Amino acid sequence: MTGLRMTRRDALKTASALAVLPSVSGLFHSVAAQSAPEQWTGYTICDHCNHMPMCGIKFDAVGNHVIGIHNWNEHRQKFLCSKGIATLQRLYNPNRLLYPLKRTNPKGSADPGWVRCSWDEALKTIASKLTEVRSKYGAESVLFFAGDPKEPRPPLMRLARYFGSPCYANESSTACNKGTVLSAELTVGQECNGGPNPKAKCIALIGTNKAWSAPHGFTRGIAGARAKGSKLLVIDPRRTPFAQIADLHLQLKQGTDAALALAMCRIIIKEGLTDKEFIEKWVTGFDAFKKACEPWTPEKASRVTGVPAEDIVKAARMWADGPSTFALSSQSISHSCNGVSGNRAYYCLAAICGFIDRPGTIAFNNWPLDYVRWDDGYTKGFYDEEWWLKPEQKARRFDKKFAPVWHETQIFMSANNLPEVVKEGKIHAFVGFGFNVMIWPSWLEYEHAIRKLDFSFATDYFYRDESHHDMDFVLPAAMNFERYAPFAVHGNVVSVRKPVQPLGEAWEDWKIALTIGSMIDTPEHFFDGDPVKACDSILKDWGLTYGGCQEKLPHPVPTKYFPKGQFEKYAKGLLREDGKPGFRTPSGKIELDSSIIRKHFKVGVPQFKAPIAPTKQYPLKLINGTRKPYMTHSKTREDAPYLFELEPWSTVDISPEDAKARGIKEGDFVQITSPHSKRVVMARACVTILVQKGLIGMQYGWRGNMETQCLIPRNHWDPISGYGPYNETCVQIRKAPEGVLPVRHEPVL
Repeated sequence: MTGLRMTRRDALKTASALAVLPSVSGLFHSVAAQSAPEQWTGYTICDHCNHMPMCGIKFDAVGNHVIGIHNWNEHRQKFLCSKGIATLQRLYNPNRLLYPLKRTNPKGSADPGWVRCSWDEALKTIASKLTEVRSKYGAESVLFFAGDPKEPRPPLMRLARYFGSPCYANESSTACNKGTVLSAELTVGQECNGGPNPKAKCIALIGTNKAWSAPHGFTRGIAGARAKGSKLLVIDPRRTPFAQIADLHLQLKQGTDAALALAMCRIIIKEGLTDKEFIEKWVTGFDAFKKACEPWTPEKASRVTGVPAEDIVKAARMWADGPSTFALSSQSISHSCNGVSGNRAYYCLAAICGFIDRPGTIAFNNWPLDYVRWDDGYTKGFYDEEWWLKPEQKARRFDKKFAPVWHETQIFMSANNLPEVVKEGKIHAFVGFGFNVMIWPSWLEYEHAIRKLDFSFATDYFYRDESHHDMDFVLPAAMNFERYAPFAVHGNVVSVRKPVQPLGEAWEDWKIALTIGSMIDTPEHFFDGDPVKACDSILKDWGLTYGGCQEKLPHPVPTKYFPKGQFEKYAKGLLREDGKPGFRTPSGKIELDSSIIRKHFKVGVPQFKAPIAPTKQYPLKLINGTRKPYMTHSKTREDAPYLFELEPWSTVDISPEDAKARGIKEGDFVQITSPHSKRVVMARACVTILVQKGLIGMQYGWRGNMETQCLIPRNHWDPISGYGPYNETCVQIRKAPEGVLPVRHEPVL
């Protein structure tokens, strides 16, 4: 298809002015002069990285044109980073998808034959085709997938439920953070994390580079806590910005977290530093866990992890002299073959010291029982959780054998075995909102599987050939400046939006999902296709309305629906659905020895399993998915040319020792290979002490021959989460031959 991409030179010509906010109004001077519309102020929420809830944006508009953006000072997360500023460039990127497209050539053709069509034609065909597949193969033969941004999750999940398909997956059930959340759920019953708490004596940052990956407030919080005397412990293979200022940095080898945490637990147990009263009352499986820790002396752990034995002892004592809290990686540890066990070992470290939901420790959020945090701004009733949890719905999912613990505990289906499921004839149609096929390891197998389906369509901000080439329809989604849903919740306050109208014929994805739902089911279940009505269906139970919240702008609106902050909620019956004291685990206690894991794998305590070992041919470990302060994986490439200008090529972090051994200098183009792919990946070398010898770090999401997911195998899944070894693959890196350059786009065949 022609006309869907622009060159970088063209992008910078048309959009670079938008990066300098005071000059933006000049782009629309002629429009303002002709019609003289009044300038007005709007409000929206940034979706340019993966934080939930997102940061607030205040914008100036003339007519329907956004001419400048600012910090939304009344918002809880008010400081915009470069990614937030660049959302304005993305809005007016001339490559935006603004009209529905339908294919006219057979799937697999080099040219899909895209032509513009009407919304009426697209939606009627989609409703008809999905209904046809359901009649022929059953509702479960349609896979519903929500990618990134996360905003369309609530209505898409509702659409899947009333369509009748329990096969709903998303980027978090594919990779992302849900593996870490699963670790918490299996141990303490639900998501539980900490951060820069000034009441903590020790703050541990475990496998997370939040100086770059979190909003600005996190760094300020750490600085404030340290000023009040908190110790900073960093556990990370990388020498991150926080590691460089830490009181102690345990620079362990990749994939050895379980060994390190078990050794720290052993020290705490041996030295009598546990909270015996807490363990006796609120913890189960301690004896089995103690036995699992026993072999992990500091000396043995040192040999496995590379961390000096005396530092392991020092860290254990620093942690035990609490109260202590940690910010545990959302992704990096869980993206390994033994990731869930590694994460669970850290939760056990907190549990044996009683550092759970007390002042200065890791805590459960003060949310109502039916509130869903990770999809932000909606409740379990919105997607009808009871329906999803029924045994007959679970039985129709296709991930039970692939990831049995995941299948039992999660509503989101794992779709990492999609190629096999399609080959078996179990999936016949695909619905993808914000779908990126390159999220998967060895993603060409998934692309080929989707090509074989009877029907598929996607919604997106841009046409992306790798993901959309074999779709039957691609629908234009409205961006964050152009949408009403979803609202956001920070603490107990609600933030809504005051948007501009979408450009072209774009629709916000809530409207797309709700309209399709109205066509295949009943309009009553889908609020007549109206996103504001859908939001009001939730807000009314909170004593609010969307319109009422808009009237209070720029101030977010508090709601009494969210309970006042409390600690030790497990002792007060505030965690369990039945109102009894305890945790949301099967036993009602913190499970060091997980009953669910034990049921499927016989051993329920965290275990260390040796990570994939480097070889002479492939001697380097790849951390695939590192962050930059101005980039978030694949989301800020050519969509926002200002950020693309900051880093026009994929980069690879390599230690000075490894670079010198290969004759690689800063800025050289290099080639990366793995035993799992014939493809050669290119990047520009960044020689840095951020990574230790034997480790390299890259971002995924680049296109062409800079795309890294092709290096990741599909035969080393974490058996508990079903996640791939995105941070454990072994590779080789060499300096590229003179004149060989990266390619940003490659044709999909």
